[in-house]
Amino acid sequence: MNRTLDKIFYFYTRQIFFWGKIKTQLFYKLFFGRIGRGTIIVGAELISNPSHIFIGKNSLIHSNARILCVSNCEENNKIIIGDDVRIQQGVYIVCGNKITIGGGVSIAPYVKILDSEHIYADTSKPIHNQKSSPGSVIIGENSLIGTGVVILKGSKIGKGCMVGANAVVKGEFPDYCVIAGVPAKIIRMIKNN
Repeated sequence: MNRTLDKIFYFYTRQIFFWGKIKTQLFYKLFFGRIGRGTIIVGAELISNPSHIFIGKNSLIHSNARILCVSNCEENNKIIIGDDVRIQQGVYIVCGNKITIGGGVSIAPYVKILDSEHIYADTSKPIHNQKSSPGSVIIGENSLIGTGVVILKGSKIGKGCMVGANAVVKGEFPDYCVIAGVPAKIIRMIKNN
């Protein structure tokens, strides 16, 4: 019985990826700034201003991802996603200026990446009626972003970093380090063999 269920599940999963690849290359490619060969977007929940989103080749964006280029921030805002990037389900990316995700990055489920924040200068107005202050976010190539991580405006994560689950990242971190905590700090450096 379990083998039959495994075969059904495997067949169903392959169908989802097959149709996701067809939809990405024939439909999404018309609207995005760029989508590289072999990239698959599987049932993204919401994509805003796709002409500002540039994705490299052989990347994968899983279901329920929300990728937004906020039009009320910068006119030339853009999201750049490199080659061989894996973005899991429920990831939320909001760009007011520029977000760069390097090649080979793995982003676990329910990560939030935000490059802008609200300015609360006028106390007579609700905060959501005030302007945003855009910045940038850079995630270096071959990094791993754990489940539930929040990456805030002005963050720069180096190459080959590992960010622990539920960390809140703000600031700059060097290449090849393990980052964890709230607020996130360097836990240790990763040695190259």
